[in-house]
Amino acid sequence: MSCNDTVELRFEGIDDFNRPVFKDKSNNRYGSTNILFDYGVTGSEVLKKVSEKDILYFGRSFGCEPDGSKINPNKIRLIV
Repeated sequence: MSCNDTVELRFEGIDDFNRPVFKDKSNNRYGSTNILFDYGVTGSEVLKKVSEKDILYFGRSFGCEPDGSKINPNKIRLIV
């Protein structure tokens, strides 16, 4: 990946802690621990409230304990 590339993070769903979860092509998980949602919310509804600035690295599995590493918002793009 060149320094100008961004990684697309696709909305995967809401985990058991009501956190929105996104994943990249390598199945790494990312999300927000501060902006929570009810189950059944759509990806479009999530993207109205969550931006790239809110994203942390979670880990390799859905519903895992977040690693908490902050992600450079200029290097990712959230998609549904």
